[in-house]
Amino acid sequence: MTDTRLRQALAESLDEVLEKMFFVRSLGELAGPAAGPVTAAHLTFEGDPPGSLTLRMTPAAARSVAADFLGEEEAELSPRQIGEVVCELANMICGSVLSRVERNTTFRLSAPRLVASGEEGEPPGEPGVTDGVPAVPVNATTYATEIGSGAITVIFNTETPAWSTAEKSEC
Repeated sequence: MTDTRLRQALAESLDEVLEKMFFVRSLGELAGPAAGPVTAAHLTFEGDPPGSLTLRMTPAAARSVAADFLGEEEAELSPRQIGEVVCELANMICGSVLSRVERNTTFRLSAPRLVASGEEGEPPGEPGVTDGVPAVPVNATTYATEIGSGAITVIFNTETPAWSTAEKSEC
């Protein structure tokens, strides 16, 4: 799958999950990931191709999305509740993306987990890390969007290019 088509799948999946499950609308694509602190969830998947998805959200976006999903006031949410919702959002987005790009493949997703800056890739202090935030892997596809309360970035990384079964047979 071309980078453009994979980015489109990321955009469509993120928009669909946000709107249907979290009652949030995307305000459009950002030029790059938001700067500053993030709440991040990471999960891996096995299949053809294997890979990972990392979801990074500004703290305000994470709190707002969690409140919308749980039907609670933002001020009433615990950090644990926010983290659980961010992990669930990562899981939903990953499943949606995989079903769009590899319809005829079975995948096994790991349980999403919250990660501190530096845990998603290389540890802090290693090459490719700036201010504790790891660089996006070279072969990863990234999509960032803004919602009313902040920014959300999805990083989709596969060990081999993502191709649909139909595209594989056409090659």
